[in-house]
Amino acid sequence: MRSRCKLVNRTTILLCVSFALLLSSGMFQLSVSAASSKSTTSSTGIIVPLYTYPTDSSWSSLVKIKESYPSVPIIAIINPNNGVGSSKDSNYVSGVKQLQAGGIEVLGYVYTNYGSRSAKTIEDQISDYKNWYGVNGIFFDEMSSSGSSLSYYKILAAFVKSAGLAVTVGNPGTTISTNLVGVFSNICIYENPGMPTTSDINGYTSYGRAGFSYIAYGVSNIPSKSTIEGTTNYVGYLYITNLGGSNPYDGLPSYLASEASMLSS
Repeated sequence: MRSRCKLVNRTTILLCVSFALLLSSGMFQLSVSAASSKSTTSSTGIIVPLYTYPTDSSWSSLVKIKESYPSVPIIAIINPNNGVGSSKDSNYVSGVKQLQAGGIEVLGYVYTNYGSRSAKTIEDQISDYKNWYGVNGIFFDEMSSSGSSLSYYKILAAFVKSAGLAVTVGNPGTTISTNLVGVFSNICIYENPGMPTTSDINGYTSYGRAGFSYIAYGVSNIPSKSTIEGTTNYVGYLYITNLGGSNPYDGLPSYLASEASMLSS
């Protein structure tokens, strides 16, 4: 069918064209505004190294915090015995189910010894995490920051995917070669005492913030809302705790509910 504009005079043609351009421009702006609104309202989440035993009150407390702030994504990392352990633990079975029922994603901890640990050993642990505890994904600790380790981590990422698990987080705890960006769902680029500076976490802005996270321990008082919000420009997940010492992950931060509250708004 011919365009209706072609059947009228020149003046009408110009009016049609002008109207079409305005309509197109308006629709484009509306689309951009909607996309922008969606991105700005997406909440930065909390990634919690939950290295306590499932009967500890920290597990139920984390579920309550998630219930109070449902818009804040929460990931909990479980670590039965520096990895999955040698046998299935019924308390972990029930504990993981409670976390997941509360809307929390659960990752199983494994370490890679900076790319030197046997991939087969790690794959066996991944299989056990899935079969014993039904986790949502895997947390790879002691991740190498060197781009030369890319093929090693690609193998592990592919195995997680083949196992039907959705989430992978790597933890070099520092900045990484850009070759490694995207090999996992998320990469923790800072794990240190004290809050990160902007220069510690702003090196990957061209890749978007969703694929990065940071962990700050030994932070005695919760930072101001503006300080925390400033860091959310660069990461999709964070964790700030007042605990420190040899194991800053043997409990929850005293101010975790306030942390979630700040992120929810």
